[in-house]
Amino acid sequence: MGLLAAGLSIGLAALGVSFSLAMVFQKTLDSITRQPDMLGTFRVLMFIGFAFIEAIALYALVISFQLISVSH
Repeated sequence: MGLLAAGLSIGLAALGVSFSLAMVFQKTLDSITRQPDMLGTFRVLMFIGFAFIEAIALYALVISFQLISVSH
């Protein structure tokens, strides 16, 4: 049961992270097309957002490793 939970936790986290990264990238491109002079600011904010979103995937990976270790 722990292996199934581990697989589901990392799988659903990866799905959520991929959609979130796509939304951030889309909104950043929309903002750049509206205000091209703010390109540097938008780029920095986009990468900060990417880092926070990717942290969610790393947390899910740690949780899945813990679930695997508990099941054995």
